[in-house]
Amino acid sequence: MPQNKLFIICLTLSLIFVCGLAVVEIWSEANASWKTLGLLLLCCMVSFIIGRLHPRQRRTSADASKHPPSSIPHPSADPSCEWNALKRRLEAELNGQRAELRHYYAQELLLRGLPSGQRAFGSIGIPAEAEWFAVMIIEPELALQTRFAEQDRGLMMFAIRNMLDELIPSGSRLPAVSNDQQLALLVFAIGPSQEAFKNTLSSWIREVQSALFRYLSLQVSIGVSRTFKELSKSSAAYQESVEALKFRIWTKETSVFLCEDLDAAVPNSAALYPERLEREWIEAVKQGERLHANLLLRELVGELFGSAGNPRMLELWLVRLLLTLLDHMRQWGMSAKLWSSYPASYIRQVLALRTADEAERWFRQVWMEPCLTTIEENMKSYKRNLLDQIVTMIREEYDTDLSLESVAGRLHYNPNYLSGLFNKEMHITFSEYLSKHRHDMACQWLIETHLPVKEIACKLQYKNSQNFIRSFRRSQGMTPGEYRMKYGRKRLLEEAVGLEN
Repeated sequence: MPQNKLFIICLTLSLIFVCGLAVVEIWSEANASWKTLGLLLLCCMVSFIIGRLHPRQRRTSADASKHPPSSIPHPSADPSCEWNALKRRLEAELNGQRAELRHYYAQELLLRGLPSGQRAFGSIGIPAEAEWFAVMIIEPELALQTRFAEQDRGLMMFAIRNMLDELIPSGSRLPAVSNDQQLALLVFAIGPSQEAFKNTLSSWIREVQSALFRYLSLQVSIGVSRTFKELSKSSAAYQESVEALKFRIWTKETSVFLCEDLDAAVPNSAALYPERLEREWIEAVKQGERLHANLLLRELVGELFGSAGNPRMLELWLVRLLLTLLDHMRQWGMSAKLWSSYPASYIRQVLALRTADEAERWFRQVWMEPCLTTIEENMKSYKRNLLDQIVTMIREEYDTDLSLESVAGRLHYNPNYLSGLFNKEMHITFSEYLSKHRHDMACQWLIETHLPVKEIACKLQYKNSQNFIRSFRRSQGMTPGEYRMKYGRKRLLEEAVGLEN
């Protein structure tokens, strides 16, 4: 028992010493985050070893109280078994930590970069002899799929990651780093020339695309950065591959986009932003013309994607279109409502648009449809208010020289617009409505007063009584005199007397 315990204590101190040397070696080359991570790993390892020793002693004491001394196996019976078990547990723990550390390092390297002059090799799987590096971005093309849908994207990313692990040697890459849409992979080579590394890289890309399509019917596009020799350029290379992948907008099928082959694609100074189409679309939205606005939006987005010529110019144009629409929404008094409904960053959303169909759908669903709905609601209320003003004028000023032109002038509208609006909403023309109301008032006067027909015609702005009589007969089916004889006050009195008798 004492010998076995002494052996384990010596083993523990030896492991702590070895780990301490490793930490000291990494410490001199690591930044603050790596130092913190190294200390945490060392503390976890020491705690694990001590924790494995003390429980074993407590369990031995407990077993001794339950069983006769002769039935307890002597711990020194086979010390090699305990050493091997402890060794396997430590190796499993270290391998798990090493895999997590490699993934963390790959993510930091690509997304945030490594400070110049720092190279953490060996412990995270990059040989110190690695000379050439490159970054590739892989993205599944859902628009070309028949087997997968958007909700299957997580499964697709998992399948792509496994395929990369199978086809690209682990000694030539770091673990793949993924976001919601893409997988990023840092690959490297030892020894060969730059041209040989490019050939190897092309071979890996062809194998990945072919295997994914053969086994999963999955089509992917791949953007590849320039090759580089300094690991500190990994983050810039990641951005290069992202930019290269954007060129697939102008292709109808999946492909590989090499950054160095796209260097010649510079902004086309001759390309002009389609301002006319933009103005027409904004005006159609403003007027609430839903069908026309949809047609113009499709034409506008198609022109943007067709004329931009490169991703950078396209992004500028899409952002410009968004800002123009937001400015008009502010003028229409509806920007606050829509911004509160969609709290995410619209600039990031518009920069993430990949195809013309996707951009058209985004502008239509996120912006145009809510705008049209709000404008239609406002227009209904506005038109109702405008018609109420016209009807009020007719009922209060029917006995004046009222006309559509005078009403339009007072309301500051075009007479033709008011005429069309009144006819569409009231299902009667302005002059017909005015004439009908005047006849209603004439009927009231004929029944309740003894005003002569000529005086009634004059009060209703008829130039002579004959015109009034003809107009009244057309609407009531009888002359004003006949109407008074039938419905007037004298006739009513006679009927009342007859009822009494």
